[in-house]
Amino acid sequence: NPERLETLRKRFIDMPEPKFLYGTHYSTPGYVLHFLVRHAPDLMLHLQRGKFDAPDRTFTSIPSSFRSVTTNSADVKELIPEFFAG
Repeated sequence: NPERLETLRKRFIDMPEPKFLYGTHYSTPGYVLHFLVRHAPDLMLHLQRGKFDAPDRTFTSIPSSFRSVTTNSADVKELIPEFFAG
């Protein structure tokens, strides 16, 4: 998304050292489990101290996740390998 990239670039230019484009690492266990919550809910419960995450942050659909990562500069999830398995 060109608008998102421009927003990130502007923020990068204005920030003090050390500069970064994304404020989080893209491959954390939480992001992986975000997509696997329906396949392995017990893992999500273990990560979240026995409770599911807030409903508005829980995976609900691919279209909504795509919309979020292309419009929200704080959302830097990437697809996990399970999406590419046939």
